[in-house]
Amino acid sequence: ITRIEGHLKIEATVDGGEVKDAKCVGTLFRGFEIFMKDRDPRDAVHITQRICGVCPTSHGTTAALNLDAAFGVADKIPNNGRILRNLIQGANYIASHIVHFYHLAALDYVDVTEVADYDGTDPELLKVKDFISRALAAGDMSMLAPFYPRYEGDYRLPKKVAQAAVAHYVEALNMRRLAHELSAIYSGRLPHSVAVVAGGVTSHPSIDSIS
Repeated sequence: ITRIEGHLKIEATVDGGEVKDAKCVGTLFRGFEIFMKDRDPRDAVHITQRICGVCPTSHGTTAALNLDAAFGVADKIPNNGRILRNLIQGANYIASHIVHFYHLAALDYVDVTEVADYDGTDPELLKVKDFISRALAAGDMSMLAPFYPRYEGDYRLPKKVAQAAVAHYVEALNMRRLAHELSAIYSGRLPHSVAVVAGGVTSHPSIDSIS
């Protein structure tokens, strides 16, 4: 499966156009369950986030929720702690979905070369057009990374729609940055935030941070 964050194998048995059997296999052993043994349980919030640089917050939040239950404080989380956890997680949720939809999966459906002869005035599309023209002039397609090399995708979108999708791709880079900033304001940094802990968070809202 292309454009996913991680290592996954899907095997399907198809007979006469009908799927008879299917299985999903994680193909990369990383050993988190092993090297977390005998550690201070509070370390789990920070260690598990290293599973992924795109969605670390989900793993850290899950560890914190488990620790809340283990320490018997799940019903004692302060309101601000609960709200800030949700804001931190929600911001990473937005960023993660932007990455998957636009910056990973979309490249198998959007033909970026449709911008090569763009004749409009959109500044972002003009930047992409110039980016493409420099690579073509140099005869070096590697200059087109991350758009090249690529899998042969299902590029069925009409030219105008493809061009609009490329503009959205560029805009999504900025929106992802904003989502990261939102999370970092309350979680200390991203990826691998430090504020979510058993019992709540280590940060607090202020007029400046809200602004």
